[in-house]
Amino acid sequence: MKQILNIKTIVLVFAGLIVFSCAKERSPSLHITVLDEKGAPASGATVHAWPSNDATSAGSTVNEAEMDKTGTTDAAGYIKFDFKFSAVLDVDVVYYRTNQTVDTSGTLITTIDSLSGHKVVKIETVRQTDEANDYRETVNLR
Repeated sequence: MKQILNIKTIVLVFAGLIVFSCAKERSPSLHITVLDEKGAPASGATVHAWPSNDATSAGSTVNEAEMDKTGTTDAAGYIKFDFKFSAVLDVDVVYYRTNQTVDTSGTLITTIDSLSGHKVVKIETVRQTDEANDYRETVNLR
């Protein structure tokens, strides 16, 4: 009787290991770093990631509320978006940089430069437990 109990315990432990060690489907995330034309991080840049025009063609379904993301980069020019589905995304970035200089008469002159960037990325939902669903992209502004 004790031997049967031990066998059942061993079988349950192995069954638990198999169930909990299987790869689970993990939604993709898009990690974007934005750099200005000099290669410096663009802090405060507005990043818009959305399904490309091809995603709205006949036969495809796009849930705009879950696939259209907008945000602002941090001090390192970094932003992360989590998505629920695989998609081809357009990533548009707009960055307004304020410059202040003093002219020869001592007057402070403020100018605002606008830089922009664009990239097309493909993200996919994969059955992984590691970071295989983390897509890292860099957008260089011009």
